[in-house]
Amino acid sequence: MALQITNQADYATRALLYLAKNSPDRLTPSNVIAEAMNISHMFLSRINSLLTMAGLINTRRGAGGGIILAKPADEISMLDIITAVDGPIALRRGNSDPRCCHKGDKCPIFQVWDRTSEIIAEELKNVSLQDLVDRCS
Repeated sequence: MALQITNQADYATRALLYLAKNSPDRLTPSNVIAEAMNISHMFLSRINSLLTMAGLINTRRGAGGGIILAKPADEISMLDIITAVDGPIALRRGNSDPRCCHKGDKCPIFQVWDRTSEIIAEELKNVSLQDLVDRCS
């Protein structure tokens, strides 16, 4: 098994990057983004719902509707995007199993996973959507 980002988080990041690069101050129909990214409009709609609930985008339905960034690109981090669609960064699953380690949450293996999760989260927190826009230019 490889540690890798989910398609949902990847597409969410790409969709927000598309908005930040192409239309940060105006509504963009989600089907335009879906076509540009070559992904299912239905899948993007589910992602948009999660991004809306997290306060990263605003949406307007109907004619002239679409999606728009809810805040400036420099105020949206990669961590914000990933946690919006996938939840917190967590490399370990569930609680400790006493059959595997009698130390419970003090298990050295879990401590490594937890610390690694913290390091990844900190790195993602330090990269803004605007940083990605700048790197694409």
